[in-house]
Amino acid sequence: MKNLESLTFKLSDQDYDWLCRLKNNDTKAFSEIYFTYWENFHDYCLRYLKNENLVKDVLHDVFLEFWKIRGKLEIKYSIKAYLAVCIKNKCIFVLKQMRRFEFLEIEDYDFQSVEHDQFSVRDIESQLNYVLTEKITNKSRTIFELNRNEDLSYKEIAYRLNLSVKSVEYHMSKVLTILRKSILTLITCMLFF
Repeated sequence: MKNLESLTFKLSDQDYDWLCRLKNNDTKAFSEIYFTYWENFHDYCLRYLKNENLVKDVLHDVFLEFWKIRGKLEIKYSIKAYLAVCIKNKCIFVLKQMRRFEFLEIEDYDFQSVEHDQFSVRDIESQLNYVLTEKITNKSRTIFELNRNEDLSYKEIAYRLNLSVKSVEYHMSKVLTILRKSILTLITCMLFF
């Protein structure tokens, strides 16, 4: 596991500024986002759709929807990551529609892991850091870190912290349950944006 201090779990200052301005109906903020990411997303989309007109339609639809829901946006990690998931899902939807009408084999398309897919690993690490710093007690965090970072057994942790093994098991179970729920929620959000 990476050093906890090296992980971040907040929006960048730029993303935070854009979101605040979007919620105030600032069209300039929307334009800045659009022109910052359009070219990268164009290339990303083209890998899926292999058709310039479809790419333009998908990007237009996603950015239009992004503008329409600007007041309700709850983005915790990054605007780029949020838009990447929306665009990927829209591309897959378009391919399924094409398949329905043209009997295309979706397996023929190269769904490679590209730059924008890497955000999910960072988001999971950020979620882990958030849970370890905000959602559990210091004692639970210490026990978890001794087990995961120092590879100590429950018995060794119990001895070091002057606790019972049952107490260590309880704390580990609590931390792992919170982590599972938190990461499952994050993954579900990423899949259905």
